[in-house]
Amino acid sequence: MLRVTRNRILALAAAAATLAAFGQIRPDTAISDFRLPLFDEFGYRVWQLRGELATYQSATQIKIEGMHVSQFIGDDENREVAKLTSPEAIFHFDTTTAYGPGQLRVETKAFDVVGYDWIWLGEKKQITFNNTVKVTLYEEIGDILK
Repeated sequence: MLRVTRNRILALAAAAATLAAFGQIRPDTAISDFRLPLFDEFGYRVWQLRGELATYQSATQIKIEGMHVSQFIGDDENREVAKLTSPEAIFHFDTTTAYGPGQLRVETKAFDVVGYDWIWLGEKKQITFNNTVKVTLYEEIGDILK
């Protein structure tokens, strides 16, 4: 599976900056029912970022209320393999990070994780929860926990 690279995120930030400069988007401009798909070099959708309300903060930052992120397998079947939801998130395109003070839920066929006060480090493919985490496993994991 291909990953979202820093260059793709920076290209997205550049597109947002261009829209801001020429499309007259100003900080605190809000967009209802925000949707942003991300495709790999073969044209397959690998991510889709959605939100009930997206507020442009700067050329490198947006705030999303009612965030839904879907990750896809990146093939002809367009299968969703993971879903992330949070009531509020701040995305920093320049550092490929996102965070939120509230809940983040990560759902896959293998597990379900719910935690609070989270940060996503895109380049490292890592999510850190700083408060109250619940993990539910749906598949056998063997002897790794003893």
